[in-house]
This record gives sequence, C-alpha cells and structure tokens, in this order.
Amino acid sequence: MERGVRVNAVPIGGGPEDDELSRPMAAAGADLGPCLYFGPGGKRCNRRAIEGGFCGQHQPGVKPVAQGAIGMRRVVAILAALAALLPWLVDLVRELIRLLR
Repeated sequence: MERGVRVNAVPIGGGPEDDELSRPMAAAGADLGPCLYFGPGGKRCNRRAIEGGFCGQHQPGVKPVAQGAIGMRRVVAILAALAALLPWLVDLVRELIRLLR
C-alpha cells in the first residue's frame, strides 16, 4: 500500500476507513471547539463553533449584531454605586471648597 508523503495528501487506498475520514467533522457530531473569530483586541469569541468554524454571530456574510443600549441591570448598578459613594463625594467637595477659601 502506497502512502502520501505530504501532510495534506489525499488518501490513496479508497477503503471504507478513507470514507470515514473524509466526512466533515460536523456531520460526525464532533465538537468543533470555540469560535474562530478574533475580536479587535485579539480576544477570541467564547461561543461554541457551528458548521464552518464560527459561531452563529460571526458566520462569514452575516451582519454583526449591534450592541444595544445600556441594560437596566447596569443602570441600577451604577445608581446604587453613586448612592453608596454620594456621602463621601459630598464631603470631598465640601473640603475642597473649604481649602480654596
């Protein structure tokens, strides 16, 4: 039996094991791993890849989903942080005014 010497050589045998190896991994039900998309800072997408190697949001030819406005949870968290820091900020401003007089 002759073997290909190149890494990407096509199997020469033509037996049933060659047919199994030539099937796409998605059709075999194998996990494709993380999405292949790298963001602007080089950070990899954390979603699982579907057929083609990318997640549903980063498939080639699909328009990116626009980032929405600030969520309600984030607004509530910011307001809670301001409410907790407000007495300290008032004291700080009062002391700055006192030092400037």
